[in-house]
Amino acid sequence: MKIKVGLIGKGKWGKKIKKKLNKLANLRFIYGKKNSYANIIRQEKIQWVFIATPNPTHYKIVKECIQNGVNVFCEKPLSESTDEIKKLIDLAKKKKVKLFVSDLYSHYSSKFNKLKNENLVYRSKFVIKSDNEFFYRFMYHDISILHQFFKKNKLVNCSIYKNDKKNIFKIIIMFKNKKSLIFLYNLRSKKKYHFINNLEIKSNKDVLEEMIKKVLKKNIDFKDNNIKALFIIKLIKKIKQKLNYAN
Repeated sequence: MKIKVGLIGKGKWGKKIKKKLNKLANLRFIYGKKNSYANIIRQEKIQWVFIATPNPTHYKIVKECIQNGVNVFCEKPLSESTDEIKKLIDLAKKKKVKLFVSDLYSHYSSKFNKLKNENLVYRSKFVIKSDNEFFYRFMYHDISILHQFFKKNKLVNCSIYKNDKKNIFKIIIMFKNKKSLIFLYNLRSKKKYHFINNLEIKSNKDVLEEMIKKVLKKNIDFKDNNIKALFIIKLIKKIKQKLNYAN
């Protein structure tokens, strides 16, 4: 018997998750961010709720789902507030439910054994509007891949260069050991590329489907996932603070 699940989020990414859930689980409802879903969670005995709504809505929706005793899969970031993330993690423990934050590129971590003296993260994609949230849309993933190095190396300085007209952002991070990471995001390119040094971040596997499978089977270290999600947001906030980046 397939696991009963619900989906909150009808946007572009929500539709991708819907396609996977129709294949892997018994999808009982699809609601938007403004719908009331507490009753159907209880009535249908839903086991997992998948959340793919805009970032600012995550905290409230995740909190309500956990309070109703259901396991939660939330798109990243869980919240842009470290205090809110801690509260959700603690609440999930109290209610004895699983909480998972999407970590789509985590399997790439094993591809990187050490940093070079200079390292380049490059990503190009066409974004229609000026995107000041590239920290959470793009850098989040790259930090996830490289988080072992951020844990081991002390960040001492950051600088940013941006061209708002061309929607290009370049962030340089310096570590205490003199090694550097350059994040270069070109959000006006019609060609999609994603590289870290000479490695293309691209897979022939259906990474999203594989991740959802593992979550539904509980074949994942949820505690480690939660710690990592909190670490990434702490780091992004630290980088933005050093850059004096208000957006």
